[in-house]
Amino acid sequence: MDFISWSVFGILFILAESALGSRYLLAVGLAFFYPALADLAGASGSMQLAAFCVGTVVHVLIVMVLRKGRSPAKVEIEDADKGQRVEVIEWLDESTARVKHRGGEWLAEKVDDGMPSASHGTILKAQYGRLLISTEQSGAEQA
Repeated sequence: MDFISWSVFGILFILAESALGSRYLLAVGLAFFYPALADLAGASGSMQLAAFCVGTVVHVLIVMVLRKGRSPAKVEIEDADKGQRVEVIEWLDESTARVKHRGGEWLAEKVDDGMPSASHGTILKAQYGRLLISTEQSGAEQA
């Protein structure tokens, strides 16, 4: 194949990526430009194919590493977070709420018997991927 063919395939894969959003097609699309550059340098067809294969593997590994680094799978609550206040976004039922903490949304369960109308809570601990909060007002808040 020649420079134009490799480049057209690369552009098509990159355009397909914009429709799907998985980042893997972007990785393969970018890898098509390595054999295009190899063709400009006068490399043989087998060298162009090797450049494509190596480029694909490298770019896909980069995508995998970036996706793993951004995985929100398990964010643990730290001891430093215990006792911090959270803002209640909305109550989902009598004891479950969506709260704001550390710039993200968390599911929280209240441990006290108060009505689910509080707008703030205090973190007691994390359990099974949820925050356990207390919505009881302290003495300073009641006054």
